[in-house]
Amino acid sequence: MMQSDVGSMDSKTEIFLEYRALLFSVAYNMLGIVENAEDMVQEIYLKWMELENENIKYVKAYLVKMVTNKCINYLESAKVKREQYVGVWLPEPFVNYEMDREHKLVDSYHALSIGVLRMLEKLTPQERAIFILHEVFAYDHKELAEIFDKTEDNCRQIFKRARDNMGGNVKRFIVDTIAHKKMAANFFEALSEGKIEDLIELFKEDIVLYADGGGKALAVSGVRISAALNPIYGREDVSRFIITVTNRIFEHVPDVHSEIIISNGVPSIISYTGLVAFSFNSFDMEGGKITTIYSQTNPDKLKQFNKIFYNP
Repeated sequence: MMQSDVGSMDSKTEIFLEYRALLFSVAYNMLGIVENAEDMVQEIYLKWMELENENIKYVKAYLVKMVTNKCINYLESAKVKREQYVGVWLPEPFVNYEMDREHKLVDSYHALSIGVLRMLEKLTPQERAIFILHEVFAYDHKELAEIFDKTEDNCRQIFKRARDNMGGNVKRFIVDTIAHKKMAANFFEALSEGKIEDLIELFKEDIVLYADGGGKALAVSGVRISAALNPIYGREDVSRFIITVTNRIFEHVPDVHSEIIISNGVPSIISYTGLVAFSFNSFDMEGGKITTIYSQTNPDKLKQFNKIFYNP
């Protein structure tokens, strides 16, 4: 950790920029919304710049504590909004990079998968913060105790409770990017050709589809295409739903095309009508089969994918 005196405006900005990507990553994994995470980091920057000649022993820990506490407060205030959300709430996807580009769009440290972020919704804001800092950013219990003003044993207990609440077997895992990319290609091919048998073959028997439309429908040529309000279970029902929606899209939505991108560390499918993104799909896999599909069609959560400015 860096020990520093808070000095001139230029040096303070330089110090902050050193940790900005880390702070954004903490905020995004806590909140699940890119714009909110960016706003949070900006607020921390402004507060940081207001400090006057304070001798801060560990700058990194100080800034992480600031952003973590702010995220906890936000999540506690946002609970009612999540409960009133129309249909299933899913995190906003974060674009790491496009498959045909070598460079990352943003240095994000670690953006957890949509599946893990969704599981984190089971936790209290404090459990979520301790889990993320320990499991993702490798903070030990002593460092957590300093950030949260608790004892090491207390932090250890909170972390254990968080793991138990998420099923007890959650851990960081290495995504098989090649297998995911192949699966995404097979998934899109089966969809575009309307081969429900091929689609079913990709799915585990107990597959679940979660769709987030935010209560907003895609309206084209007098036809409204909406996300499912509740999760869909089982490969026959999931396949039937996907094929039905896809057929309506191909029939009514103009200039449809799709790309495979890396989002939250996983190859995913983003679909466009012209230059506007209208659907994002990512998967969890196990044993070469898809176990979960996360379908995002809420236009507010797809704005970052648009190739032109779009305000629905």
